[in-house]
Amino acid sequence: MSTIQQVASLAKVSVATVSRVINNSAGVSEKTRQKVEQAIERLKYQPNAMGTFLRKDKTNMILVLVHSVDNPFFSMIIQGIENIAHHNNYNVLICTTYGDRSREQHYVKMLRNHYVDGMILISNTLTLEEINELNTNYPLVQVIEYLPESKAPYYSVDFYQASYDLMEHLISSGCKNIAYVHTGSTQIISHLEKYRAYIDVLTKHNLPILSKTNEEYNFGFISAKSVAALLLDENPQIDGFFATSDLIAIGIIDELQTRKKRIPEDIKVVGFDNTIFSSIYNPAITTVELNTYELGCKSMELLLNKIEKLEKDIKKDHVLPYQIIVKDSSQK
Repeated sequence: MSTIQQVASLAKVSVATVSRVINNSAGVSEKTRQKVEQAIERLKYQPNAMGTFLRKDKTNMILVLVHSVDNPFFSMIIQGIENIAHHNNYNVLICTTYGDRSREQHYVKMLRNHYVDGMILISNTLTLEEINELNTNYPLVQVIEYLPESKAPYYSVDFYQASYDLMEHLISSGCKNIAYVHTGSTQIISHLEKYRAYIDVLTKHNLPILSKTNEEYNFGFISAKSVAALLLDENPQIDGFFATSDLIAIGIIDELQTRKKRIPEDIKVVGFDNTIFSSIYNPAITTVELNTYELGCKSMELLLNKIEKLEKDIKKDHVLPYQIIVKDSSQK
């Protein structure tokens, strides 16, 4: 492996001159620049990227913290982030935390130690104080999940109104005994707002509230199937399910099919996120389109804005529109 000293020797210039050429600095004649570039090519020299970053006080790297990549909902957000990052010559480091606080703190140190220029939080266990402190000292953006009391900017959707509309759809489709199923963290804003809408709509229509527990289950298909089984055993009159994600919805549908229940004739099911699960499963699942790719793009654009300090006063809350996509699982 060649060194910068060998390049300087072959080009008959100083190491400082080679460094200026590598970093496209001024003060180097065209003749000298060509000599250095020829020496670099001949020796196949590769500059030390970390050294270059340290000299520039910039890494062109951003950190994305996400619970996991199992859910295609998150992958579409990440695709949007990566697209904008790529077009702006930034690299993206995706780190999964699985809700493990110590693991999360390990990655946050990368921001504190300036190994990355900024951070996007898709999901996290950080406290309000921690997010506010990080936002004060480093470029930070929240996407989808956020702490409403924090000072850090975010891109998300109106989970309450989308869930309210989804519940109204179930009721207008004939449902009178609707259960709510959520697996995963019960502290995230998306769940809190969805459940609030569930309660408000049922109360408005004087319908029974069948899901009252705030017990936390592991996220996924198996947990959703198990929770649906418990609810059905306790409330055999259930005629509708509001699932907080499409993956949870297919767990519910699997349990219903095991019990020989017809969907939507006997029981209607709606999901959330409009992932590929909602289209490939039979029946196709009524869901909510959240423009996840655009959320990723917008959050990365906002982070770049903060990194480059393009605006002094950045709006805190950014809410994108949603759309209810009615499919087979809740047809009248």
